[in-house]
Amino acid sequence: MVKPPKAKKVISDTYLHQINVLKTLSGDRSSVSRQTASLVHQQISEIAERSGLRDEKEVLRYLYILEGQKLVSPYPIGDFTSRSWCITNDGVRALKTIAQSAIQ
Repeated sequence: MVKPPKAKKVISDTYLHQINVLKTLSGDRSSVSRQTASLVHQQISEIAERSGLRDEKEVLRYLYILEGQKLVSPYPIGDFTSRSWCITNDGVRALKTIAQSAIQ
Protein backbone atom coordinates (compact mmCIF):
# COMPACT_ATOMS: atom_id res chain seq x y z
CA MET A 1 0.00 0.00 0.00
CA VAL A 2 1.44 3.35 -1.05
CA LYS A 3 1.10 6.23 1.36
CA PRO A 4 0.11 9.56 -0.15
CA PRO A 5 2.76 12.28 0.18
CA LYS A 6 2.36 14.60 3.12
CA ALA A 7 0.77 17.89 2.23
CA LYS A 8 3.07 20.84 2.67
CA LYS A 9 1.98 23.09 5.51
CA VAL A 10 1.08 26.58 4.42
CA ILE A 11 1.36 29.52 6.79
CA SER A 12 -1.26 32.24 6.41
CA ASP A 13 -0.27 35.82 5.63
CA THR A 14 -1.42 36.88 9.09
CA TYR A 15 1.08 34.56 10.76
CA LEU A 16 3.83 35.60 8.35
CA HIS A 17 3.18 39.27 9.18
CA GLN A 18 3.32 38.48 12.91
CA ILE A 19 6.66 36.72 12.38
CA ASN A 20 7.93 39.72 10.38
CA VAL A 21 6.95 42.08 13.19
CA LEU A 22 8.76 39.84 15.70
CA LYS A 23 11.85 39.71 13.50
CA THR A 24 11.76 43.47 13.12
CA LEU A 25 11.58 43.95 16.87
CA SER A 26 14.40 41.49 17.44
CA GLY A 27 16.72 43.34 15.07
CA ASP A 28 20.28 42.00 15.19
CA ARG A 29 20.51 40.23 18.52
CA SER A 30 23.91 38.67 17.88
CA SER A 31 25.60 41.46 19.79
CA VAL A 32 22.87 41.89 22.40
CA SER A 33 22.61 39.59 25.39
CA ARG A 34 19.37 37.79 26.13
CA GLN A 35 18.94 39.88 29.27
CA THR A 36 19.04 43.19 27.40
CA ALA A 37 17.17 42.02 24.28
CA SER A 38 13.87 43.22 25.67
CA LEU A 39 15.30 46.64 26.57
CA VAL A 40 15.54 47.76 22.94
CA HIS A 41 12.35 49.72 22.20
CA GLN A 42 11.10 50.62 18.75
CA GLN A 43 8.41 53.03 17.65
CA ILE A 44 5.38 51.67 15.75
CA SER A 45 6.31 53.78 12.72
CA GLU A 46 9.80 52.19 12.65
CA ILE A 47 8.31 48.71 12.99
CA ALA A 48 5.87 49.41 10.14
CA GLU A 49 8.66 50.67 7.89
CA ARG A 50 11.19 47.92 8.65
CA SER A 51 8.68 45.06 8.53
CA GLY A 52 7.39 46.16 5.13
CA LEU A 53 3.79 46.43 6.32
CA ARG A 54 3.73 50.25 6.13
CA ASP A 55 0.29 50.40 7.84
CA GLU A 56 0.70 51.41 11.50
CA LYS A 57 -2.83 50.29 12.45
CA GLU A 58 -2.14 46.82 11.07
CA VAL A 59 1.20 46.69 12.89
CA LEU A 60 -0.53 47.71 16.12
CA ARG A 61 -3.08 44.90 15.62
CA TYR A 62 -0.25 42.38 15.24
CA LEU A 63 1.50 43.82 18.30
CA TYR A 64 -1.67 43.31 20.35
CA ILE A 65 -1.90 39.70 19.17
CA LEU A 66 1.77 39.09 19.98
CA GLU A 67 1.41 40.79 23.37
CA GLY A 68 -1.43 38.43 24.22
CA GLN A 69 1.06 35.60 23.68
CA LYS A 70 3.64 37.43 25.85
CA LEU A 71 6.04 37.75 22.89
CA VAL A 72 6.17 41.57 22.85
CA SER A 73 5.49 44.29 25.38
CA PRO A 74 4.61 47.98 25.18
CA TYR A 75 6.78 50.52 26.95
CA PRO A 76 5.91 51.46 29.59
CA ILE A 77 4.62 48.01 30.43
CA GLY A 78 0.84 47.84 30.41
CA ASP A 79 0.38 51.09 28.45
CA PHE A 80 -1.38 49.85 25.33
CA THR A 81 -1.62 53.39 23.96
CA SER A 82 2.19 53.49 23.83
CA ARG A 83 3.92 53.91 20.48
CA SER A 84 7.05 52.19 21.80
CA TRP A 85 7.29 48.37 21.87
CA CYS A 86 9.93 45.73 22.50
CA ILE A 87 10.34 41.98 22.10
CA THR A 88 10.34 39.89 25.27
CA ASN A 89 12.65 37.01 26.12
CA ASP A 90 9.77 34.67 25.25
CA GLY A 91 9.58 36.39 21.86
CA VAL A 92 13.29 35.81 21.26
CA ARG A 93 12.86 32.12 22.15
CA ALA A 94 9.84 31.87 19.84
CA LEU A 95 11.86 33.30 16.94
CA LYS A 96 14.63 30.76 17.56
CA THR A 97 12.06 27.96 17.54
CA ILE A 98 10.53 29.27 14.31
CA ALA A 99 13.97 29.47 12.70
CA GLN A 100 14.81 25.90 13.76
CA SER A 101 11.50 24.51 12.49
CA ALA A 102 11.93 26.31 9.17
CA ILE A 103 15.22 24.46 8.62
CA GLN A 104 13.62 21.04 9.06
